[in-house]
Amino acid sequence: IYYLYEKMKTEVLRPLYQSIVFWISVGLFIYFSGNFFYLIFIQSTTDKNVMNQLKIIYGIIAICKDILLSLALLANETISNDTEDLYIPEELHLDSFNPKSTLS
Repeated sequence: IYYLYEKMKTEVLRPLYQSIVFWISVGLFIYFSGNFFYLIFIQSTTDKNVMNQLKIIYGIIAICKDILLSLALLANETISNDTEDLYIPEELHLDSFNPKSTLS
């Protein structure tokens, strides 16, 4: 959840859904959150009808996870060469920088 929060705050150059990592994290988030309730309820019941319904829900969650992970393979992540926008002057000497002291 924290990864998705940070990506939504900082991603501005391209849409978030074009990132491969986005689809992987969403798929795993849905899978783990769905399995959390499945594991809680499967331990507390002995009714066969409830167990069958929980297995159906687990199957649906697993299929959604697989679809989202396959969307990660189809994501079109473009790599941009932003070196032209960054200009660092050659005469920049940071090692010899001595600010004037105004305290004297």
